[in-house]
Amino acid sequence: MSQVILKSEDETSIRQLVISALQAEQNELKTGILKTREKLAAFEQRYHISTEQFLKTPPDRLPFGELEAIEWAGEHETLLRLEDELSRLAKIVLC
Repeated sequence: MSQVILKSEDETSIRQLVISALQAEQNELKTGILKTREKLAAFEQRYHISTEQFLKTPPDRLPFGELEAIEWAGEHETLLRLEDELSRLAKIVLC
């Protein structure tokens, strides 16, 4: 378990400021997740296969070029990263 101690020279509590910052970051991540899912859905609709199926398909059997495959795979990786960051943020407890 990691622990961080914050100190401020200001007399007012920084607790609410930290809570607001964490909530803002969660909102940014949720927006990023939504946009990334929309991009993945566009690929899925365009090529009529799910992202999971795309990832399992050998590159030489894909009905599109390498750049398109790289972009699709990149969006999938982005989604995984954003979801991981959101999950880790949601587990933060202020004491």
